[in-house]
Amino acid sequence: MFEYIARNFATIITGAVVFGIVFAAVRKMIKDHKAHKLSCGCGCDDCPSSGICHRD
Repeated sequence: MFEYIARNFATIITGAVVFGIVFAAVRKMIKDHKAHKLSCGCGCDDCPSSGICHRD
C-alpha cells in the first residue's frame, strides 16, 4: 500500500489540488445563489437583458 502511494504521490497531490479548487468554486457558487447574488458580476443599469433576469 505504501509503495503504491510512493509511486503515485505526484498524481495524488495533483488530484487533491484540483479537487480542492473545484470544491471551492462550487461552494462559492452555492453561497452566491443563496445570497441572491448575480453571476455576471456587473450591474443591471445598462444591461439590455435586465428585463429578462429581473421581472417584477
